[in-house]
Amino acid sequence: MPRYRHLFFDLDCTLWDYHVNSTEALHELFETYQLHELFDKFENFRETFGKHNEEVWKAYREGRIHKDTLRVLRFERTLKDYGITNFELAHKLNSDFINISPRKTKLMPGTMEVLGYLKSNHYQMYIITNGFTQIQEIKVETSGLADFFIKMFTPENIGYIKPHRAIFEYAVKSVNARKAESLMIGDDLQVDIIGARDFGMDQVYFNPHKIPHNEKITYEILTLFELREFL
Repeated sequence: MPRYRHLFFDLDCTLWDYHVNSTEALHELFETYQLHELFDKFENFRETFGKHNEEVWKAYREGRIHKDTLRVLRFERTLKDYGITNFELAHKLNSDFINISPRKTKLMPGTMEVLGYLKSNHYQMYIITNGFTQIQEIKVETSGLADFFIKMFTPENIGYIKPHRAIFEYAVKSVNARKAESLMIGDDLQVDIIGARDFGMDQVYFNPHKIPHNEKITYEILTLFELREFL
């Protein structure tokens, strides 16, 4: 078995529980702006936002939109689906969301225990995320993750976005690591796992929802605790 020394983690949905934290933030917006008058119930707002958020993030990864467009467009489209054209409200919702959401602190089950174990075993740990630098830094600091990681790599400070091989190459080279001793751990099969695989780096697909696939990968886990079985 390869002896890894450098572990590169994704952040959202791998360590930081995006779904719980974003739902809490959206619920605060729903109450603050009395959106029940527009959406009837919270689930309609949350599900509609989730659909458009995923779509605009895909467009951002493909270089079709700028980050500022991403942020507002997801709320504009959410409102538009319910017949509402209100750019001022969309901007307010965006501003509050990016202020509230990253300060939520729910982590994926086992995060602190497993990171503590890995740190005690002298692994060098880093984050590679497609999120925006300032927002991701708030998440890491607020949720207590900062002490475990040496460095965080984002598209804004590298110029490339996962799954582009250049972001993995930059990260590995910048910490003086070799691919053979490096491991990428993430929840997104295409962005984290196939991206790292195409670079020639071993991967751990964190797949708690047992999403079926036919990709050839190095490891697959359902819980973060399983990392302790081979690290």
